[in-house]
Amino acid sequence: TLAYEAGRKWGIRVNTISAGPLKSRAASAIGKEPGQKTFIEYAIDYSKANAPLAQDLYNDDVGNAGLFLCSPLARVITGTTMYVDNGLNCMGMCIDSKALEGRNM
Repeated sequence: TLAYEAGRKWGIRVNTISAGPLKSRAASAIGKEPGQKTFIEYAIDYSKANAPLAQDLYNDDVGNAGLFLCSPLARVITGTTMYVDNGLNCMGMCIDSKALEGRNM
């Protein structure tokens, strides 16, 4: 992996941040139809309805995760994906998923 190679060769840590849905100008421009919610507004509503922590996610939350990963506090962390998404990544499959249509639940 890149984390292994960069760590061994140059002593560099390699991590990623997976951010949940947050409203930004760029995200708000996707799928904008007059009188309708944008794609990101639907994603934020879905996250609030299904994630363990039902709260707004801000760009500072993602930035703070990056700041932590760049700090000496994370000096031994490499090869990791840090999820900054109110726990949405761990919710499993929701019963309203299209994948479960037609099944008796």
